[in-house]
Amino acid sequence: MAFTARIVSIERFYTGTAGFTVEVENRESLAFLPGQYVNVEVPETTAARSYSFSTGPDSAQLSFLVRLLDEGAMSEYLRDRARVRDTVTFTGPRGSFFLREVTRPVLLLAGGTGLAPILSILEAMRSRGDAQPVRLLYGVNQDDDLVELDRLTEFTETLADFRYDTCVSDPASTAAKRGYVTDHFTGEHLRDGEVDIYLCGPPPMVEAVRTRLHELGITPANLYFEKFATSGVRDLTAAAS
Repeated sequence: MAFTARIVSIERFYTGTAGFTVEVENRESLAFLPGQYVNVEVPETTAARSYSFSTGPDSAQLSFLVRLLDEGAMSEYLRDRARVRDTVTFTGPRGSFFLREVTRPVLLLAGGTGLAPILSILEAMRSRGDAQPVRLLYGVNQDDDLVELDRLTEFTETLADFRYDTCVSDPASTAAKRGYVTDHFTGEHLRDGEVDIYLCGPPPMVEAVRTRLHELGITPANLYFEKFATSGVRDLTAAAS
């Protein structure tokens, strides 16, 4: 289904990531599950890119996170031409990566702008009053790639049992945790497999997590994942249990 939306805010996080928020015509007609994405047409071009909602299904306004690339169609638009009150169209929702019923502890794993659907999932958990323990490992390449930390901190105060950690792969990082998310798994995260894992990031990250779980001899109760290309074109949408 196609929707028309008006941009109400644009946020540029440092140099590598941007976010934009829209108001959607006929908002009541747009129903999506937390974690799903839409295909957004880049204004003034013939290109379309796929972006996950970073807000929950009940939000009146809807937001997205975009990794800015040197020659990306959406990146160029957001850097150079985008203005509040611009009109964008998108189709969807799409994807089998979405929050299921929460019946056991949850581990969320996000790489880069793979944080977007994780934020949507967290909003839904808060709205539903889910009380199971929820932990998040959020990994990026550079210190400046860390975004939406204020929202994550807010979730620690408004979700029943939520904590998060960030890690940065750049060896020169000043972060407390350096390396990749797979370097920082703990028993609290994996719970000997009695955990549902939601994983969203670029393909190498997804494969690294699956390899590391195998090395540790951990078979989670459920593993739901989505791979995406940095260009905003979906490489693969998958959910496995």
